[in-house]
Amino acid sequence: MKLYFKLLKFVVPHWLCLAGAICCMILLALSTGAMAYLIGPVLKFLFTNEGGDIIKIIPFGLLDIDRASMIIAIPLLIIAVAVIKGVSFFWQSYLMGYVGQRVVLDIREKLYKHMLAMPIPFFTKTHTGSLISRVTNDVNQIQNTATDSLASLIRESLTIIVLAAVVIKQDWKLAAIAFIAFPLAVYPMIRFSKKLRKVSTQGQVTMGTITSLLQEAISGIRIVKAFCMEAYEEIRFNKESERLNKLQMKSIKVRAVSSPMMEMFGVVGFAATIWYASYRINMGDLTPEGFISFFAAVLMLYQPIKALNGVNLNIQKGLAAASRVFEILEMQEEKKDKSGAVELEDITNEVAFKDVSFKYGENLVPASSKQGWVLKDINLNVKKGEIIAIVGTSGGGKTTLVNLIPRFYDVVDGSIIIDGIDTRDIKLKSLREQIAIVSQQVILFNDTVKRNIAYGDFAKTDEEIIMAAKAANAHNFIERLPEGYNTVIGEGGVRLSGGERQRLSIARAILKNAPILILDEATSSLDTESEMEVQKGLNNLMQGRTTFVIAHRLSTIRNADRIIVLAHGTIKEEGRHEELLKLNGEYFRIYNMQFHDVSKESSNTEKAAT
Repeated sequence: MKLYFKLLKFVVPHWLCLAGAICCMILLALSTGAMAYLIGPVLKFLFTNEGGDIIKIIPFGLLDIDRASMIIAIPLLIIAVAVIKGVSFFWQSYLMGYVGQRVVLDIREKLYKHMLAMPIPFFTKTHTGSLISRVTNDVNQIQNTATDSLASLIRESLTIIVLAAVVIKQDWKLAAIAFIAFPLAVYPMIRFSKKLRKVSTQGQVTMGTITSLLQEAISGIRIVKAFCMEAYEEIRFNKESERLNKLQMKSIKVRAVSSPMMEMFGVVGFAATIWYASYRINMGDLTPEGFISFFAAVLMLYQPIKALNGVNLNIQKGLAAASRVFEILEMQEEKKDKSGAVELEDITNEVAFKDVSFKYGENLVPASSKQGWVLKDINLNVKKGEIIAIVGTSGGGKTTLVNLIPRFYDVVDGSIIIDGIDTRDIKLKSLREQIAIVSQQVILFNDTVKRNIAYGDFAKTDEEIIMAAKAANAHNFIERLPEGYNTVIGEGGVRLSGGERQRLSIARAILKNAPILILDEATSSLDTESEMEVQKGLNNLMQGRTTFVIAHRLSTIRNADRIIVLAHGTIKEEGRHEELLKLNGEYFRIYNMQFHDVSKESSNTEKAAT
């Protein structure tokens, strides 16, 4: 029941169109009832000389017309009822379709907006394919419910009410017999509804898994082919497809059983009605034309009842989809700004980590134990314009450390201070406007070069975009593209090389002109030539900015103002390159490992050349 009210909130803003649609449905139901009501009197008039019942329902006060005129008036009356029925059916369909489409549009837009507002941990724990499936498949299922099913539910319900009234008015005793089987159909309908909703929910979960597999295989097709894993991916996909097929067959089975069962109950009522009507006709208590009129109304009544069963099953599928959509909508968004949060206009002093500790997940052990924590008691002061390099082995907490600055995650213990203000007391948008990020995983969009560079502020002029591209050492290769800055680069920048994609991300960061810069292994995946080109852009980008550089290649950070060595979540060493080498500690060990690997590689290359 809660789901109905949740969906109803999206319907309320469109109440005027809904009211118009319901008025049209009432007209449709009345005209359907009128058509059923006319059958008996018309037959009586045609086969006897008695036309009193017809005269009573002829409109516009035409009460004293002769039989010849009535022969003309009756067809016109039937045509008029049919026209009213047709027009009302069109407008109720159109208006309900409009309401349904608007409801689905509102849900889809709210769902997408809500997803964008979710914190980073949400996306690390949720499959991309599952989210895509909810925005597309689940919302589309709601669309079917909100348009066709909801319209049918209201329309058929009103028609049932009107026809039931007609049937009861014509002969309440026969009506009681005809309706005897209806209560018997309620219980199986409820059981079928529960079963179908459960199956539908499982089916939509499986569809999300299929979407995930599809997205992974297509985005990673080069790896799939390189490792000859087409057959493996096919098996994974087929397994989920078979599971979905079984669930869909269960749904088909429920539908297949429900329809004949409803018909069986209808036949029971119909048979009982025939028996009782025959008895009363023999007793002279019921006229044949009266029974024909009643019989026609009952036949017309069974059709919307049967249709209502199918509508109910469709609604259950829609509610199953709605439950998955509202599951996302009810999740907590990224933490809002505190009351009294301030704007961060510019960075004039330093970025300071004060006793910062952090652990992923919700079930945290006491901070004092520091058991299993990614970062522990980090204290670090970084002056404005200083370049800080962060090194260490994989899993040491380097990326986690810099992710705390833009509050992709909030510190669990301690605080990060910028210009004397705790980052949690700064408006989130204001904070992130002061930070630019260039990471190893370059994110580009299927758009033009110009719009990818200007992403974040499309108001930037062409001159500013070109200046940023030149500073990133990207202008020359952009000019060689088919349409220059207006070239569409494909999904993820697939039409560009790795070095070219990275230089576009650097140009984007330069154009943002943020005082804090985070470089997360920005050159680690590039070849030597590309790295040299990208490094020129990075040098331009770092000028005058407070920079945090994460790098595996120690050769790229020798000129850093300070090097921080992280190991097991703590700062083990701190100093310049030459100072750290003299300590013969963790940095010396990492440096020797890399130097040994490089020397070995060079030696092997020389041997191969000779």
